[in-house]
Amino acid sequence: METKDIIKGTYTSDSREKFRSVAEITARYNLACQKYKELRVCKQEFREQKVMLYAELKALGWVLGKSDQTITKDAN
Repeated sequence: METKDIIKGTYTSDSREKFRSVAEITARYNLACQKYKELRVCKQEFREQKVMLYAELKALGWVLGKSDQTITKDAN
């Protein structure tokens, strides 16, 4: 696919991503919570990974309709 095809809108519908199900988003949210907890316990410094993972948690939590306090509570 070339840039001009994207601009013109001539790309096929197969190139678009499908919507994710609530179950898939919830599973990914729970996995991200587990990974974040593991990184917090680890003695090595993984600041960048923690920040990226927390941002993903916030986005997934937002999609699921969770409040910031609930997301923070789940992550910790």
